Amino acid sequence: METVLFLCYKVIDLYSIIILISVLGSWVDGRNQSPFFRFINKLTDPYLRLFRIIIPAGNMNIDISPIIGITVLNLLKSIIGRLYYFSVV
Repeated sequence: METVLFLCYKVIDLYSIIILISVLGSWVDGRNQSPFFRFINKLTDPYLRLFRIIIPAGNMNIDISPIIGITVLNLLKSIIGRLYYFSVV
């Protein structure tokens, strides 16, 4: 059980980093032409789209879905960390 929780914890860490790469890549012109960023977008867009639907950008020029997405992942990571701690103790 500890191994599964630890693996989930690390996968969430990795996905958070991928979201950050996507955000940094959004500042670069022509990112949609790069195969690397197209792949990153395919990984992150389905998850971030959930938050774009809930909180539409409207007239804002800033997409806050990555902030909300990473916050939700950190909350999930905190829950998994506590489960891991109590399963080991």
